[in-house]
Amino acid sequence: MPARPRRCALPNLKVYRAAWVVTLILVVISFFTLGRPDTPKLSLEPVSFDGEQAAADLRTIVTDYPQRVAGTDPDNRLALWVVQQFKQTGLETHIDSFAATINGKDVALQNIWALSRGDAAGTILVIANRDAPPVATQGANDNASGVAALLELAHSFTVTAHDHSIIFLCTSGDAYGALGARRFTQDHQIDDLYAVIALREVATRDPTGIGLDGWSPAAKVAPPWLWLLTAPAARVNANLEALLPTVPAQVLRLAVPTSSGSQGPFVARGVPGITITAAGARVPPQNDTLDNISTVTLTKVGSTVQAMIMAIDGTTSPGARSGGTIFLTRSRTLPGGALALILAAFLLPLAGVTVDLFAHCRRARVNLRPALVRSALHLAPWLALLAIIYLANLLGQLPRSPGAVIPPGSHVAGNPRYLRVVILVALLVLAYGYAVAVGRRLERRMAIDPRATIFIAHGFLVLVAVLAMLSDPYAVLLVLPAAVIWPLAKPGGWARSILPAYAGLVMIPVVLVYYAALLGIGAKVWWYFFLLLENRTIPASGVLLGVLFLSTAGILAHTMHERGLAPGALTWPAVDRRSPSRMSDEEWATGLGLESPRALRKAGRQRKRPPRRPEKR
Repeated sequence: MPARPRRCALPNLKVYRAAWVVTLILVVISFFTLGRPDTPKLSLEPVSFDGEQAAADLRTIVTDYPQRVAGTDPDNRLALWVVQQFKQTGLETHIDSFAATINGKDVALQNIWALSRGDAAGTILVIANRDAPPVATQGANDNASGVAALLELAHSFTVTAHDHSIIFLCTSGDAYGALGARRFTQDHQIDDLYAVIALREVATRDPTGIGLDGWSPAAKVAPPWLWLLTAPAARVNANLEALLPTVPAQVLRLAVPTSSGSQGPFVARGVPGITITAAGARVPPQNDTLDNISTVTLTKVGSTVQAMIMAIDGTTSPGARSGGTIFLTRSRTLPGGALALILAAFLLPLAGVTVDLFAHCRRARVNLRPALVRSALHLAPWLALLAIIYLANLLGQLPRSPGAVIPPGSHVAGNPRYLRVVILVALLVLAYGYAVAVGRRLERRMAIDPRATIFIAHGFLVLVAVLAMLSDPYAVLLVLPAAVIWPLAKPGGWARSILPAYAGLVMIPVVLVYYAALLGIGAKVWWYFFLLLENRTIPASGVLLGVLFLSTAGILAHTMHERGLAPGALTWPAVDRRSPSRMSDEEWATGLGLESPRALRKAGRQRKRPPRRPEKR
């Protein structure tokens, strides 16, 4: 009697569990690379920031130069006033004029910068933008307060000795994505910069702490020492806590890099940069007036920044550059390479399962071509919708901002075009429904082995992860839930098939919720990221990987939940590694006159069953 082939689950969870052992070993090894932030020590010299003078300058800016939209007459006149203030302080002053495109119009902008020379190598840069949001009436806190603090810091360091040269930079175009800061990085040599400190909204009434922004549009972040320097400086000089980011926030911002702050262009170039704000209740631009600012807060934040500059000035060598290094605690840092290794290690279970699936397909001679065609049909509607979005952008049917980044607080980001988005979604639903109908017709014409479809889904997920890693090693975080959960999906009800497939997409809503809270735009965060997509602020390569990820999740869920599959259709015959001449268990038992192991197990199960009650007549 020949042995009856056993069946093993698909995917093979033995391979999955073995790969997790290797993953844990790599994670443990990565933690041996922990370092220290080497945070500079605060200077013992007292600060000399004059908050009353800074408040007087703030009132002058708001009163004489209201509605300072970038490139307008008030903005240009304020630039000349800043030049006069720098010269009166006795600083070497320069004007850099440049052209920019804002809302489809060419405008002339100016960067004003003054230099206070020092004898030691290396330079410290302090920056503040003078333009206000387009809908602001006065822009008192955003960002007349930053310019006033910048001018007072320039005056303070003319009477305070310092070893390194200090540049005081006043830019324009920050409301459209740090245009002035970006232009400064292009026109000037910035490799010798020790640090960049940006001032933004530093006169908030009733502050809850010192807000920090050390991110960039690239996968880089300000070094831990610059983040951690803010905490003692704020505690000593302002009696406020620095709102340091958590570890998950640091990793998430590396995985989905975006920033419109003045520090962004510098951090993207590897220069340590951070923006200092007075965190507190958000005030609409229309209400950002002199009535809602605090001279006390302005004094505290200005003193904190001066203490940070003095601490950096006391160093004899530059600190760590901006990159992927994050801080786990105030005394331990994790290098960016180790973080990338940890994220990549979590892909090993998925990779092991995918290789095992491919081996089974080859051994069983499963035809993969029909499954590939089916996958292409599921992907086609997403590609068609993406082409429609880009075409609508070219034709001017969707908001666009050529030459400038769309900030989250702009008028465009705050007014979703619901009708046009509904039309796009309707087109996607129709196209997707048509693709599903064609796919089912294709399945009737050619045999599509569901096991091949499962392999294709896992293979596409590996492809998405690898390509994402090549563009941004931290972007793998977005597909990690799918890499962990998809091999555990089972055929059957929705809780075993559909739920695990779509649970792998959980990082998408997590990112949206995080940025909705961080940027203060609430439920309109979906529209903001849609604008970043259609304006190609998000690279087209990243968008293509995203739609492939979404399409693959649908394929996996549909295959696992397919009705009418034959028993064992999503399993593999177990491999019998015994010699062909060796008798099976049943043959061996029959030759000795014994019951086979299978029969013994069946009899044991029958003995355990309770006796059936006789039916009543």
